[in-house]
Amino acid sequence: MEGAKTPDNYRGGASRNMKVRCDIEGLDCPHCALELSQMLAKDEAISAAEINFPMKSLVMEVADDADEEEILARAQKIANDFEDGIEIDLRD
Repeated sequence: MEGAKTPDNYRGGASRNMKVRCDIEGLDCPHCALELSQMLAKDEAISAAEINFPMKSLVMEVADDADEEEILARAQKIANDFEDGIEIDLRD
């Protein structure tokens, strides 16, 4: 479709996403988990984030060529700014 606008975050048809799976400790309540996941999803490098509060797990969807350690560092910084005592670690 000629002249059609695409969203600013459109990555093209060839791009793929990968999931970065983490353990998350230190959250006090499900509401906090929801708020933090929304904050994580607003980061430019993270297209989606879901925290499962009872399972203490975090899954982030990122670009296929993203560096997992960099994503982890970004997520930890957001968590630190959100609340003290939250620890995010990559799952083995």
